[in-house]
Amino acid sequence: MNSLIASTIMTVPMLAASVVFNVADSYSQSDLGRGAESWRIVVDGVMGGRSSGRVSQNETGNLQFAGDLSLENNGGFSQMRTNVSGDDFAGARGIQINVRGDGRDYKFDVRCSNVRLMAGGFQQDFQTEAGKWTTIQLPFDDFRLYSFGRLVPNAPALEPARIESIGVTLADKKPGAFSLEIDSIRTFGDKPRAVESTNGSDLVTVARAAGLNTLLELVTAAELELPTDESVTIFAPTDAAFAALPEATVRALLEPAGRDTLRSILTYHVTTSAVRSSDVMSRRSISTLNGQRIAIDTSGPISIGGAGLVTVDVPFDGGIVHVIDTVLMPELKSIGEVAGESSQLTTLAAAVSVSGLSEQVSSENGPWTVFAPVDSAFANLPPGTLDELLQESNRSQLIDILGLHVIPGRLYANELLANRRAQTLFGNSVNFAIIEGRLQVGNATVITTDIEAANGVVHLIDTVLLPTREAEPIQTVSATASVEAIRLCELAISRGAPLFNTGQAAGCAAVYEVVIESMIGLGSQDLGRQVIQRLEMALAEAETEPDRTKCAWIYRRALDDIYPRLVNQAEPATATETTTLTASR
Repeated sequence: MNSLIASTIMTVPMLAASVVFNVADSYSQSDLGRGAESWRIVVDGVMGGRSSGRVSQNETGNLQFAGDLSLENNGGFSQMRTNVSGDDFAGARGIQINVRGDGRDYKFDVRCSNVRLMAGGFQQDFQTEAGKWTTIQLPFDDFRLYSFGRLVPNAPALEPARIESIGVTLADKKPGAFSLEIDSIRTFGDKPRAVESTNGSDLVTVARAAGLNTLLELVTAAELELPTDESVTIFAPTDAAFAALPEATVRALLEPAGRDTLRSILTYHVTTSAVRSSDVMSRRSISTLNGQRIAIDTSGPISIGGAGLVTVDVPFDGGIVHVIDTVLMPELKSIGEVAGESSQLTTLAAAVSVSGLSEQVSSENGPWTVFAPVDSAFANLPPGTLDELLQESNRSQLIDILGLHVIPGRLYANELLANRRAQTLFGNSVNFAIIEGRLQVGNATVITTDIEAANGVVHLIDTVLLPTREAEPIQTVSATASVEAIRLCELAISRGAPLFNTGQAAGCAAVYEVVIESMIGLGSQDLGRQVIQRLEMALAEAETEPDRTKCAWIYRRALDDIYPRLVNQAEPATATETTTLTASR
């Protein structure tokens, strides 16, 4: 290729579905007629809107993006999009387009493999002049990340080498017909790719350069060693963040007696694997070396456990550093202390004390997962039962019952659902399920999940777990409702699978989620408890799963699981006409 061709990503009159971004010297006439096929249209119909859009190739060989923008039903956008390879953009400074517009303002939209948000991407506005050809340069540095039309604070910069699709969007809130003709889209300002140097990028050098002196002092005092066999991510508080702590607190942490607490705090700022800021934004929580989780909030300016991001994606030899403005504080109380200080667990605390299990749930042991019955759960036991259990002669029976409420290890709610079953402290088996939208542990309903403790996690339940369980009542189902659920199931796959297969996992997950919620709305009396329970379990599991691709698969597996049962529940005539799901995953 000559230099002109090498710098050109795509010239529209030469489009072909299979070679859009693999520019050669020439194409046959047959290729020209297939150029528009490499683009797809996304409109607000997925949210109930009524806008339209189409891509065609006009008589001059240029792309024509046209349609009608409608603001009805909270709609208002139309988009054309195509998949690309990041290799064609690596080293360039931006994208140059040659367009003839209608005087409306459009957005050039770029999606990257490392930043996948629901209804989000890097965008840059460009203006058109009615009936006039305009050449517009869009530097990569000027693209900003948006999600659902809102600017994402502290977002990472666009990385050209990770671009996986590009598009043009109209969303100017002006109803009516639109038309945009595109002659070419190409890169500009190609430059040599930077080669990162590994010299001077150890953690100490990087931390000193970033002014993280207090953190370094505390790491040294704690004699903390990071994992050497895997990368880590460090959420590093600034010196000002440590200065905001009470002086006595920092002084106590530097004393020998405070070393264990200091280590607990410092490891709460570290997570295994190198997690870039773009990946942080797609999560709801993140697990730390401390064992506890940190909540991530992206509803406004992104925050990590309440701390704001000051600087992101600072590389060092062992991983990545994100500088934060607040010191993160883990829960330092043991499970026994958490229970003892809770106004809802006074009876449990007394029972643990009488049983002699207090030492078992102290901070020196664990981690444990504890299902803690609230006071009303003990009050609902048959009259006199609790008094008998608290007698010294019945201590072994009390220990057996309390043992049903403890599982070795730290298991959060989503992990319980993923496991579905676990062994308790003394080897008994306990099952987990979603019934009528609530997490169930045996025959108990979980009231509150994921209460952190220094040596585990506590889930509050409304019933004391006992060795016996009641049988579930037999339920009838509605064949008509099953037919409707089959239709919804097939609709979800037909719309969701193409989105997933074109790299839009978040959109696919959103489609599946809406349909699953619709089926749950039909009710367990119509579809049967097992169907509803499987769907509710999928929603609960996805609720705590930050990766939208994994969410899509969680939902899809649930739909696949219930489909055969729905067919069996449907009327025989309808069941024979219903085909097995064959949509590609």
